[in-house]
Amino acid sequence: MKLLATFREKDVFPNLKTDESNMDYKDRLTGKAIVFNDKNEIALVGNRINNFYILPGGGIDKNEPIKDGIMRECLEEIGYKIDIIDEVGIVEDYRARDKKHCTNYCYTAKATGEKRKLNLTEDEKRNGLRVIWVTLNEAIEISSSEMEQLRSGKVFFYNTGFNILRDNLFLREIKK
Repeated sequence: MKLLATFREKDVFPNLKTDESNMDYKDRLTGKAIVFNDKNEIALVGNRINNFYILPGGGIDKNEPIKDGIMRECLEEIGYKIDIIDEVGIVEDYRARDKKHCTNYCYTAKATGEKRKLNLTEDEKRNGLRVIWVTLNEAIEISSSEMEQLRSGKVFFYNTGFNILRDNLFLREIKK
């Protein structure tokens, strides 16, 4: 799969001045999906805490194949089984605050079957995770608005900043 970009903290939050020279990062593998429904809309997940939307997906469990982890995460977060269609790419990021090196794999996928009940973590329940379905162009507009907020210093959630940058790149990649 093609590496699309590598981001460091300074790319997301230029005003933070973290010395990363001797940072010992822990690797974290994640999977994201651009999931289309039968109306050709894509799923975005958000919460009531920060009002930003990202692609469904999340951490891949140890010894879990990436595609299996993405399918599990999508079933949990958007309530649909998915069929993986194609590769989008990889985005790496280095999150100095958390000392994490995230390798984020993204695929396009198709929602299949009937919608099921979401299987959310306690944090996701507490934060009010919600799903919206929008066209690709609407998703890019939402993502572009979030990018503008990030660039103007209006994103205060550390991991959300990385997620906005990553998902904006994935969405633009499939628009090509």
